[in-house]
Amino acid sequence: MIDLNKLHVFNVVAQAGSFSAAADRLYITQSAVSQHIKELETGLGRQLFQRGRRGVRLTPHGEILQRYARDIFALVARAEAALTDVAHLSGGRVSIGATPGVAVYLAPEWIQRFRDHYPQLTVALQTGVTAQIVPEVLAGRLDMGLIEGELEAFAGQARLAWQPLAEIEQWVVVGAGHPWAGRGEVRLEELDGRPMIMRPPGSQTRAWLDGALRARGVAPAVATEYDNLESMKRSAAQGTCLTVLPEYVVRAEVAAGALAALAVEGRPLTRTLKLVWAADAYLSPVARAFLAKLSVEFPALRPLVDTDGE
Repeated sequence: MIDLNKLHVFNVVAQAGSFSAAADRLYITQSAVSQHIKELETGLGRQLFQRGRRGVRLTPHGEILQRYARDIFALVARAEAALTDVAHLSGGRVSIGATPGVAVYLAPEWIQRFRDHYPQLTVALQTGVTAQIVPEVLAGRLDMGLIEGELEAFAGQARLAWQPLAEIEQWVVVGAGHPWAGRGEVRLEELDGRPMIMRPPGSQTRAWLDGALRARGVAPAVATEYDNLESMKRSAAQGTCLTVLPEYVVRAEVAAGALAALAVEGRPLTRTLKLVWAADAYLSPVARAFLAKLSVEFPALRPLVDTDGE
């Protein structure tokens, strides 16, 4: 009989493409991975992987086993989902990656709502940029990601699944003493030549904003560059430079009168808040419970919660 633990190791190796990458995902040694695969191959009397200097690839027999493995683990996940009463678990954990704005200004409220209902469960939040979060999700080190970054860099990644949740409008933000502070709206073209606070070169947010401005022939004067949102807000509040941020980032400062947030005419600056997860992974009951709470705000998640991605 096939040992499910060995089958799981086999499945991770097949996904990762090498014993070393699989060992990293499983938090075991590479030699332990090799031993599990060797014992599985010996028990079946079949070679499952072709070894090479650049990693491994499945043999025809390995491809057959992987198809069965997917069905087996899907069935186990469905059984767990059908029988687990999350409210009566003594403990459990869901790990989430989030881009900086989401992690600081949105996720804490979502997590608290979940914890109010399930105080015995743990939510582990990891902050990172999209390029960091997606590989962590695909490696199984995060259950899911909540991101605003674009996914073009992962267009060829068949294992990545994602669901748009909301369009996040970006606003022009200025200090209370700025000449524009009393305005409710600006044209994007008015940013041309204006001193502006930006994210650093190389960041995905900077690349997105540069592209959006360039498409309209707008070239602001870059005054300062910061790698965190709080510094951008404080700089805008204290000086005459403007910046572009999501409304939720400056909500408190606008309410307090320290900053003014101006809509951009025609709403040309929007980014999509997305949930990302590994298409070939099965969400745990705790992860699904978290999404069930989140689906109250984002109904697009309901099919995923109800079917676990099937």
